[in-house]
Amino acid sequence: MITYNNTLIEYFKKNDTEFKKLLNKEFEKSRLASFIQFMDGFFCKIGLISVIVKPIEGSKWDGQYTLSDNNLFSKEPGDILITNTPLRRKEAEDKLSEVVIELLSIVNINDVKKQIILN
Repeated sequence: MITYNNTLIEYFKKNDTEFKKLLNKEFEKSRLASFIQFMDGFFCKIGLISVIVKPIEGSKWDGQYTLSDNNLFSKEPGDILITNTPLRRKEAEDKLSEVVIELLSIVNINDVKKQIILN
């Protein structure tokens, strides 16, 4: 998921919100060399447990994410399909990164801090 990963890396490089600052600070404290690996683990802690694009037919793909029962996004848990119709892989990854960024922008930073301490 090169497009998805690159979009999120660029998003977090800006370091212009409390959430981005917290994630970047936690990454610096971690012993992981891979930002993507760290980000996936961090997202799991706040309830975003899976983010994928999957092939549907020919060169068409669907994007999907999965939220845990205790997610911090005030959304129902489960698998959420983000496209109405299959897209080309790059388009599906672009849409998925857009949806994930929207989710991250609504999360309460105080809840995130509490959740990080618990995990």
